[in-house]
Amino acid sequence: MDNFDIILSLAQIALDADSARATHQLERLKKELAGKDKEQAAKIGRLLGRNGRRHPMAPAGLDEMRANAEAARLQLPGESLSASTPIPTDKESGAPLLSVVFPETIAADPPIFSAQLTAAVDDLLVEWRRAGELDRIGARPHTRCLIYGAPGVGKTRLAHYLAKRLELPCVEARLDGLVSSFLGTSARNIGLLFEFANRYRCILFLDEFDAIAKARDDAQEVGEIKRVVNTLLQSLDRRSGRGFTIAATNHEHLLDTAVWRRFDARIQLPLPDASTRRELLDYFVRPLRLQDAERKFLVWATEGMSGADIEGLIAAGKRYIVLHGSGASDGRPTRDAATRGRTIREALTRQAILNSRLFAPDRQSLLTGKPAALVDALLQTDFTQKEVGGLLGLSQSAVSRRRKSRSQT
Repeated sequence: MDNFDIILSLAQIALDADSARATHQLERLKKELAGKDKEQAAKIGRLLGRNGRRHPMAPAGLDEMRANAEAARLQLPGESLSASTPIPTDKESGAPLLSVVFPETIAADPPIFSAQLTAAVDDLLVEWRRAGELDRIGARPHTRCLIYGAPGVGKTRLAHYLAKRLELPCVEARLDGLVSSFLGTSARNIGLLFEFANRYRCILFLDEFDAIAKARDDAQEVGEIKRVVNTLLQSLDRRSGRGFTIAATNHEHLLDTAVWRRFDARIQLPLPDASTRRELLDYFVRPLRLQDAERKFLVWATEGMSGADIEGLIAAGKRYIVLHGSGASDGRPTRDAATRGRTIREALTRQAILNSRLFAPDRQSLLTGKPAALVDALLQTDFTQKEVGGLLGLSQSAVSRRRKSRSQT
């Protein structure tokens, strides 16, 4: 089909505008293409699959968003928070105890998670929007949510996105910044933070939560930390019914058991699986587009990486593609798939050397080792000889000889 890339872009716009009708028509197009162009049919299928996974967390229409936000605001006591509202500071250092992120400054794109996780988060969002209805029948919503997982998996982005969808300011505090060397100051800072959050209609986001919410039986901690934990527990209890609270940590195993019990929703954000990495790659690589073999290779190479790792890797790859001769004279990427495939592999190799701990050990070893080992590894997965040849700059016959030699040993 001529101009298929334009058709694909129009299809995405149609899905965003009217998902049900657009999905029906695209299913028809996919069926029609299946017998004529399997590659184009597969791209339509991926677009439909991606829309199905992302639909639950897609931004609501403007009218619906305003109605939902108004409903959420009606449930919360307190004053409106504005950019001119003074914020509390540490008495000793004068440093601000928090920052405020307003919903209009937050990107509308939803976080990219697995389908199951996306559905669970969407359920939480619906609860918060309809808190009043739930309260009236005695089924209180989850108003305190603990998010935990490895660095870079999207904890902060998720907290901001929830605030965006509810059109509520996000009062954000890194708890490690509230700890003071002065006796009693840390507990006072916690009190000031919660006093501010309880005064205004907002979401309270407690980042680096383990910095304060540590187990009180930790022999390495002094009595001051235990007093701070007690203050934190009391503050969380007093905030009940006054607003939504989100806490995030990379070290959930350090948290005090009483702290765990204060949170009625506990969401673990895992490292992205292969399907989620594929979506992340397509998102971060824009405005470039990946060939199927390139995407498959990058999904393979990024096993064990977080979303933030993948974002940084793609940024480095874009720089490499522009700076190392695989682009046209005006800086646009070349359309020579074989040349670009090799360049992507070279960019990964460069990053595997410069940032070795970014990659899983076996991937790092294969990317920086002898090409023959990488050929063997890829041929043992679902890569075709043609794909391996394009990625490594080898003729198909050379790859075939390598496969035949390996089968004879």
